Amino acid sequence: MRRPAGGGGGGAPPALCCKDIAVTLRPFAGGKFRFAALAAAALLNLALAACSTDASMPVAHAPPAPPPVAAAPRLVPSTPNQVAAEILRWFRAAGYKPFQAEAMADHASLESGFRPCAAGPGGLRYTYQWGGLRLQRLNSFAATAGGCPPLAKQLAFADRELRGNPAFACFWQATTRESAAAALRRGFGRGSC
Repeated sequence: MRRPAGGGGGGAPPALCCKDIAVTLRPFAGGKFRFAALAAAALLNLALAACSTDASMPVAHAPPAPPPVAAAPRLVPSTPNQVAAEILRWFRAAGYKPFQAEAMADHASLESGFRPCAAGPGGLRYTYQWGGLRLQRLNSFAATAGGCPPLAKQLAFADRELRGNPAFACFWQATTRESAAAALRRGFGRGSC
């Protein structure tokens, strides 16, 4: 779009306008500046095209925001000391009294030596040496088809057994680490106090 330059004397070069860009063309002499005039015209066309409001022009979109950073997953305990610490932490977080959590750790030490994927005699498996129907229930609960369930799933299943079976009342009635551990040795797995 051309518009007259102000002042009226006619000597001012024509100005092109596109939204916020105003480019003034200066007359080029012929000869050696002809190539410069063509290059300037090409650049001007590119600049004016960038100002176009034509809806068919591609619009650059900002890349999508990165997904939020998830909390780092808990490390899988791999040494007996780490497993013992995780058992204590898990049962304390589940509301067990300190001596009850310690009794659960003591029992895991006796049953599996703090080895979550331990295999014992007679088909006994994992942290608390589940077998038979209890092992089947653990695998169903943990949604594992015979593979070693994660320690957290095993602990959640042990908690479910203790809380859901009245035969384990002696564990809940215990008042010391020793009496809670004795109740587990008598009843956990056999279901009787």
